[in-house]
Amino acid sequence: MSFIAVVMAGESLPGEQPPGLGIVGGITLLERQVRMALKAGAEAVWLVAPALPSDLAARLAAEPACWRTSDAGQLAERLEGEARDALLLAPGLLIDDRLVAAVVAEPVAPVLLAFSAAAPGGAERLDSANHWAGIARLPASMLRDVAASLGEWELSGTLLRAAVEAGAGRIFVEDVPVYAPNRRRDVPLIWSMPDSEEARAQGTDRLLASAQKGCLDWPARFLHPPVENLLVRLLLPTWITPNMVTVLTGVLGAVAVWLFATGQPLWALALVLIVGPLDGVDGKLARTRHEFSRWGDLEHVLDKILEYGWILALGYWLSQTQGLAAWLAAGGIIIFALAEAISGEFFRRFTGRQLDDWGPFERGFRLIGGRRNTFFWTLLPFGLFGLWWGGFLVMLGYAAVTFAVSHWRLLKAIGDYGRQVSDEVRANFAGTSYDFLPKADAEAS
Repeated sequence: MSFIAVVMAGESLPGEQPPGLGIVGGITLLERQVRMALKAGAEAVWLVAPALPSDLAARLAAEPACWRTSDAGQLAERLEGEARDALLLAPGLLIDDRLVAAVVAEPVAPVLLAFSAAAPGGAERLDSANHWAGIARLPASMLRDVAASLGEWELSGTLLRAAVEAGAGRIFVEDVPVYAPNRRRDVPLIWSMPDSEEARAQGTDRLLASAQKGCLDWPARFLHPPVENLLVRLLLPTWITPNMVTVLTGVLGAVAVWLFATGQPLWALALVLIVGPLDGVDGKLARTRHEFSRWGDLEHVLDKILEYGWILALGYWLSQTQGLAAWLAAGGIIIFALAEAISGEFFRRFTGRQLDDWGPFERGFRLIGGRRNTFFWTLLPFGLFGLWWGGFLVMLGYAAVTFAVSHWRLLKAIGDYGRQVSDEVRANFAGTSYDFLPKADAEAS
């Protein structure tokens, strides 16, 4: 369903800044709401703000689908003839994008996001039992009529009262799942009205913590996060974008390819291990600053190109002493790693779930599974003693074993999924089982 969004800087006392201009996660709450609305699918964002700092106004003006109005009366004029619903976000609200998505997905407006239990500070009471959670989707006609007759009243609160009087439906925060598929773990929902420097700093901390992915290999889980978080904090207030970090990581990775190929493997390996935590910075920076681009998914392609480039370059250097065996080892490592990646992507497309996050075994095995980080950290002790060929063979064995385990779990997970969603598949498994094995129905239960 198509919709527009309305965000507001908010009202403030003389000498104080509007709540929407507070900075959390490196950007103002106003910018965050605009980006969040666009990411959720808004076709246009109307920004209600009488005046903004020049740098902030310039950044918002750069968004092609974002337009600013000075007051509610001008907003009413702009909405004349508008038939799309309007997504409304309360001024100064720091909110989780999953909550925005829940409101956007609701088919009927008006609808309000609400707390059904104890509400955090800053939530506005709806009735004796519920508090407003700062998001609503309203018919454009309601928004236009309220804005046109607003007078001296405050826009957000007046719209809320109009929605309640119109019998708006309610979506409760407590009903929104906390599992985040893109982070492959349960992530607590973020909601606050940060009205002080301390509260905004706490908001940044929560955003950074929520940006951490689950189901990682052991270097990415135990070694990389402190470095990633430090770099993200340093980058948050700067003009450096996640794509710039990706490009820098790619350049360093390409230099490592050249160092491996030219017989400087220890320097190359050091650079590979540095690239490891840098590879997580761009994603964390994007999630914390809510700054995404259409090219973000290409980072995963770049990761694979670099990984296979390092293996080929090291194989090329080792081939000068080991001959064809080095090329065969390099090819074997890449084939096992690529086959595992392809099967994992097939499983994701087939089930909508990551194989690494299918169950406790998969999550545990991910820690030691054959990946770029685990491969090259395994190579490190061999390289320090100059045993590069031995380390390369260990990498080959590592890749083969982890692929075998991953393939076994893939087949089992596909069978489990098939029995969950299809009576026909469940019947096929039951009808073709071997007498000496447990019955498929028993396995499914």
